Amino acid sequence: MRELTSRLPELWALRSLGEEALGGGGGGGYPWLREHLGSGYSPAWYTDVEGGRVDAAIVTSGASRLYNFYVEGINWQVRNVPIDGLYLDDVAYDGTILKRVRKVLDRARPGCLIDLHSIRSSRSGRPINTLSSSLTWTGSGSARDSLRRNVAGAMARRVQWHPFGLMGEMLQDGGNRWRGMLFGMTARLPWAASDPRPVWKIWDEFGIGESRMLGWWEKECPIRTGRDDVLATAYVKPGKTLVALASWAPEKADVRLQVDWKALGLGANKARLVAPEIKDFQPAKSGGWRSRSRWNRNAGG
Repeated sequence: MRELTSRLPELWALRSLGEEALGGGGGGGYPWLREHLGSGYSPAWYTDVEGGRVDAAIVTSGASRLYNFYVEGINWQVRNVPIDGLYLDDVAYDGTILKRVRKVLDRARPGCLIDLHSIRSSRSGRPINTLSSSLTWTGSGSARDSLRRNVAGAMARRVQWHPFGLMGEMLQDGGNRWRGMLFGMTARLPWAASDPRPVWKIWDEFGIGESRMLGWWEKECPIRTGRDDVLATAYVKPGKTLVALASWAPEKADVRLQVDWKALGLGANKARLVAPEIKDFQPAKSGGWRSRSRWNRNAGG
């Protein structure tokens, strides 16, 4: 929906719609486009394919009847080709269109997945929170420590994919492991700068899939740090809670956790605070201790 191939059988039908489907522009790009389209289009990339052929992409115009064409094309594909989902390498449409795609997939082939890879927020300028019902792979082209800005904004708007069982993964340089934990996110194998499996192991041992995620942006979050630059997310289960802490403080910071024991269903006099050992993430520690959060340009806290 961001670009269309020059080999599209319906190219000339779409061209006849003026700039409704294919975006306008000064032309140029691959020679085939120059020779056949002349002007009034915007070229994208081109790709060599087998047999010496070339696929030269053309930029589309955005919101138009082309969306209907796209959804119906996916409808035909999922009914005639045994696919089990879609990989979307960034998209140029909003959550409404994605919901239509989701319905098309579910009606024809229940259980299909949608894997979304988003660069920064997205090339269309729409934030990633508009794109629900998918596995999210965020942060392409983003600095490691922009996670709070790019993801937390989506969370704060209550379009939260993780509580609905939709996994999210950080891309650029493997993301920031500590800050990612605030959102239930790790890097993706095998593209990770750091191995996420030790964190996955702790998740499995705790049973994070059966917990209720209450992030620092939620009014109901039962764990507070008393600081705006050191944040906490609680994963709450009967009898135990997993707490994730991460810092944006410019220097070393001491944090005293403020705990709503009633909300956790735990007794303040009986509960134990334990930091399990996680390889390359944190050392083991238990008993009474203050949580000291350290900001580091490389580590995060």
